[in-house]
Amino acid sequence: MGCWRGELLHSFSKEKLIDELILTVAPTLIGNGIPLFKEDDLHLELSLKGIKRFNQFVELHYEVQK
Repeated sequence: MGCWRGELLHSFSKEKLIDELILTVAPTLIGNGIPLFKEDDLHLELSLKGIKRFNQFVELHYEVQK
């Protein structure tokens, strides 16, 4: 199930169609986890716009530099 997420994000990144990323970090260990990004040599320059805390969760808001 998690595989298509990395593929979708990779396709949008490759075409430079992403303006910002908002990631939520949860303090739960899920084995190796679900990869958000596909393994590749794609590079995104990110600028941190903000951080919010919701109890045990943290939201990271990044702007993609173009």
